[in-house]
Amino acid sequence: MIANTLSAGVRRALRAASVAPLLLGSTVATADDAAPTPVAAIDESSDGGDGIETVTVMARRREENAQDVPIPIAALSGETLERSGQFRLEDLNQHLPSTNVFVQNPRQSSIAVRGLGNNPANDALESSVGVYVDNVYLGRPGMANFDLIDIDQVTLLRGPQGTLFGKNTTAGVLNVATRQPTFEPEANIESSLGDDSYWQVRGAVSGPLVEDRLAGRLSVVRTARDGYIQDPVRGSDLNESGRQGYRGQLLWRATDALEVRLIGDYNRESSDCCVGVIKSLGANDGAAYLARIAATGATYAFDPNYRTSYLNSYQHMSVEQGGYSAEANWKLDAGTLTSVTAYRYWDFVPINDADGTSLSAIINAGQSVNDEQWSQELRWASPSDRTVEYVTGLYYFYQAQDNLLETQYGPDAGIWLNRPQFNDGYTATTTNLHTRSASLFAQVTWNVNEDFSLNAGVRGTRERKNTIVHRLAPTGPNPAIALALPEYYSGDLAREDDNVSALLSASYKLTRDTLLYASASRGAKSGGINPAVPPSVAGGLPANESLFIEPERARDYELGVKTKLADDRVQLDANVYWTDVDDYQATRMGIINGVSTQILGNIGGVRTRGVEVELAARPFDGLTVALTGSYNDATYTSYHNAPCPAELLPAPSCDLTGERLYLTPRWVANPSVSYETAVGGLRAFGNVNYAWRSSFFGSSDSSRLAELDAFGVLNVRIGVRGTAAGRPWSLAFWANNALDEIYFQSLSRGANGEYSGYRGAPRTYGATVRVDF
Repeated sequence: MIANTLSAGVRRALRAASVAPLLLGSTVATADDAAPTPVAAIDESSDGGDGIETVTVMARRREENAQDVPIPIAALSGETLERSGQFRLEDLNQHLPSTNVFVQNPRQSSIAVRGLGNNPANDALESSVGVYVDNVYLGRPGMANFDLIDIDQVTLLRGPQGTLFGKNTTAGVLNVATRQPTFEPEANIESSLGDDSYWQVRGAVSGPLVEDRLAGRLSVVRTARDGYIQDPVRGSDLNESGRQGYRGQLLWRATDALEVRLIGDYNRESSDCCVGVIKSLGANDGAAYLARIAATGATYAFDPNYRTSYLNSYQHMSVEQGGYSAEANWKLDAGTLTSVTAYRYWDFVPINDADGTSLSAIINAGQSVNDEQWSQELRWASPSDRTVEYVTGLYYFYQAQDNLLETQYGPDAGIWLNRPQFNDGYTATTTNLHTRSASLFAQVTWNVNEDFSLNAGVRGTRERKNTIVHRLAPTGPNPAIALALPEYYSGDLAREDDNVSALLSASYKLTRDTLLYASASRGAKSGGINPAVPPSVAGGLPANESLFIEPERARDYELGVKTKLADDRVQLDANVYWTDVDDYQATRMGIINGVSTQILGNIGGVRTRGVEVELAARPFDGLTVALTGSYNDATYTSYHNAPCPAELLPAPSCDLTGERLYLTPRWVANPSVSYETAVGGLRAFGNVNYAWRSSFFGSSDSSRLAELDAFGVLNVRIGVRGTAAGRPWSLAFWANNALDEIYFQSLSRGANGEYSGYRGAPRTYGATVRVDF
């Protein structure tokens, strides 16, 4: 369809190759001396030791104690996630400060830090928060939307992180590291059962293939759950889920100095999701919406529990993704040379009853996506513990997307949308996007003395994007549809951006266990091209310049402290920040031809400022108390041509300057308590965590009708563990959202002023059995 797009045969060959490392690792037997195992700073599951355990992170591309790194960092060990029974990307909201992981469906996913990055379904722009899995940058947040199995560590770095990580980011980096193959045999298998037919089986096996030289690891998971939204029209349950995933690895110690790690993975999701339910009928007690319901005869009844949706068409989402990577580390006397080569693909196919009613108005509307990416990083790191330490390197990234947006209008479309020409019509738009990004980066640390250090970093990036948008001529019995939605062809649109990211920071060891730091940084994201037909198209072509999106630039300032107290039994990390963003890139919801449509653009200025705190205490052995919390004042400082909330329609535009960023609560608090003790010959354990958010705007138009109340989600897990025949085992009983809190992740405005959104999962309870070998 577009030049430089891989043929189907080549794609199949590459995908087959991507599974080869997985298959090679499938004969492994299992656990450990391949690398140090990081332990989370706030490890809610640990039961041993006299104090808070040390965290090893790779925040500056070398192994360091997290308490010595002058960056706001939150780290979670894989053990913490496993023992809390939380494996989905959105579960990270339970642990991380200033963070909103939003997953409405596999494509409409976003990760925001300090209010920056709430841009779901953003096909043309990168996220403000970069996501990395095993040192590989993921071109879209949805690529991380899989079950987090066999995880070593999840690390969140807050603030711009452009001077060391592959792609420029203006808000932060989420870094996921999986467990490596080990040269000691190990294996585990775990099975969970719960209500709503929930079940999950996952396991891992690892061990040597060639003594002291080659080790392998295989991880597998399969998860399913029935839906919790009822559809009385079709008599079905919606928002069910089904996932499966596989990861195979080889670790080759070619010499004492050269180590190569090969990873292949495959993930698939097939679910009858992701259905929204009406939260608010709109302005004037829903007068416009109820009038349209009455005129069309659609089925509607308000459900105060938000668990009913009236659809008469099939609803389904499917995702297939995978890839492979090769990381080589060559340790020399003068430093370490690292190479990371990776390929990934992501395919998404939706089927949506897009009118959200029992009518045959919009029978199906959705955008399928085929996304492929290649990346290469070369990095040189000087030895540690020197007066001057540095990291420098090169990074290249290429991404190709072929998207198809289809809308099938039914016989009721004219009544529902008040556009009779749309009856039984069909439209289709193809978009082809290509991104080429190359950068050179370096960061230097000058250890002036044992207590005082200065850091400076810079990254120069050149990025080129090409886009072709082609809306085909619409079809249907009414020729007037061609006047409302004429054929459109953009031609080959291109833009090129040069961006510079920079960092200056200073840190001082006030005592052996107390670090003070300050930093100033500049982050940048390249511009983009809106992969959509401009709203102004009607019987003619608009100026293509209306499709271009300017780069987003952030200036960030941080002051922080990291300390341990009471013989290492208390750890406190706290920081204050101030970030100004110019030309913030955002996805807005607009009404075009009566249909909610996403529009990309620059919205002027945004400011976020606040305080973040991470506290962990171990009053006595076996008990850990933790709290992550934040206060975030995130506002639009310049947003003069914003979409209007439903209560102000039909005004053509509104000024939202001074309003809070949407999906951004001012207050976030995540307390947790873990306890473990001996009971007879067993160990009894318990884990309780609570995630609370203050009220926030659920839609991008800052409507008071879409302001979501404060809510909290409580998760509880208790159980026992022991040993039988030399094999560790555990049995846990759990309840997620134990108080059955009703909450929404976000809202969007519909065609008739109503606000609907994706309801959070209700209470789920069950049991998990695990055996280690």
